[in-house]
Amino acid sequence: MGIPKSVRFENELEAKVEEYLEKNEIKFSQLVSIAVEKFISEPQSIQLEPIDSKKWEQTIAKAYKKHKGAMDKLK
Repeated sequence: MGIPKSVRFENELEAKVEEYLEKNEIKFSQLVSIAVEKFISEPQSIQLEPIDSKKWEQTIAKAYKKHKGAMDKLK
């Protein structure tokens, strides 16, 4: 057995976990172990999606305005 760890879920996920535990009569630690084992044993990949150029320009303008002071200090 490993060292005990704490896990914090968002409210919505916590409700789902509690419901699952009640239905399946499984301990929380067993569920977490099974879920983590499954997650790390499967290949993970990040899929990039193109962004609309108009949205990109808006985001850049907003970021530049928000961080203008920090960018000026770097000059």
